[in-house]
Amino acid sequence: MSSSTPSGSVATFIAATAKLSLLVAVLSVLWCLLQLLLVVLLGRFDPMDWLLRHGLSPPPSLQWALQYALALTVAMLLSSLALLAVSWAMLRHREWGRIGFIVLLVVVALANFAMLPLLDGLFDAMRAMLPAGFAATEEGRQALAQLQSGRWIALSGSGISALLVAALHGWLAFKLCRPQVRALFR
Repeated sequence: MSSSTPSGSVATFIAATAKLSLLVAVLSVLWCLLQLLLVVLLGRFDPMDWLLRHGLSPPPSLQWALQYALALTVAMLLSSLALLAVSWAMLRHREWGRIGFIVLLVVVALANFAMLPLLDGLFDAMRAMLPAGFAATEEGRQALAQLQSGRWIALSGSGISALLVAALHGWLAFKLCRPQVRALFR
């Protein structure tokens, strides 16, 4: 099939999307495996204990993340393996790969928006970690002003990124639902 025909350009689009997703999935799997290797190598390193020994009281959300860091890494590894599987299936023109890929596109787009309140909470947690009375000093007021501007920069940047990812993923999902694309899958 020539790539100059409409079905050829559709097949090229599918192949390029699947190959790029395969690359992302492989890199993500490798990253997760590296994290798991570090957990094994570091053995009994306890980041919570380290924070407490240095006089830092982590907020409950950070405590939870540290407590379940291994489980979160395994969950990320499983989701990366799922991306790997659906990308491979999509490259092989399997219908379940196309549908799975669309589902992952939607889940990732929604997850980006779900992270915004967590990011906002991170800044509240950083503020809560400041020593009592620090806000009354000139340095404290400057630190709080920097923290507040950092919050809005991070939230607006992450919000814009979430919108852009949602738009891209929506466009990809729309393209993958078109009849010309569906006709190539079995």
